[in-house]
Amino acid sequence: MKGFLALAGVAAFAAVASPLAAQFLQPTPAPLPAGVTPVSDYSRRPPDTELERSRVPTPPAPPPEHGPVALRSPGASASDVSSVDAIVAALYASVSHGEDAPPNFARMRSLFLQAGMLIPPKDPHSDLFTVLDADGFEQRVRKSIAAGKQKGAQTSFFETEAARRTDCFGNVCQVFSTYESRRKPTDEKPFVRGINSIQLVNDGRRWWIASVAWDTEREDNLIPRNQKEPQR
Repeated sequence: MKGFLALAGVAAFAAVASPLAAQFLQPTPAPLPAGVTPVSDYSRRPPDTELERSRVPTPPAPPPEHGPVALRSPGASASDVSSVDAIVAALYASVSHGEDAPPNFARMRSLFLQAGMLIPPKDPHSDLFTVLDADGFEQRVRKSIAAGKQKGAQTSFFETEAARRTDCFGNVCQVFSTYESRRKPTDEKPFVRGINSIQLVNDGRRWWIASVAWDTEREDNLIPRNQKEPQR
């Protein structure tokens, strides 16, 4: 009888103690990677600030700040960049050329910021715009001229400004410039018309072209009436 009671007492103690013992007899978990704090730790004890700080991975260093956009090497004619009127006129003159001469790409480059962009009309068969720098624009034009010469087509190109809308604020100007393109300056009608959207900035010494985006006139994309007035 005493033996039975003793066994019953041991069993009762084991039943009561087993939940508590289970907390201490669980298998030791595998070590966590360095810098990782177990979530359960926060429910059992207040965080040790110094310890937690040592466990938090060091954040990466912030990226370096970008400096001012580099300008192209000096070389622009002072008269080309002295005013909005002058730089727009120089842009048109630089891309115009006869049959036996290419555009004046050096002059054109001198007008643009080094990061300046040229964005032609979007190809209707593509979902993307083509974005060019001055070098990319030169390659595109030279390739087009070469292809035209192989076909025996006229490759001369004269572009003039027909009208303009200008909005300026401080050192920034936005110019909507209506253009007309001809094969000869004496041609009565242009073979294409459109609008150049020209963004200009001034560094206190001269004007720069930051970007030029343009689109051509089509039956479903007519030039607005207020852009058809002659440029004075």
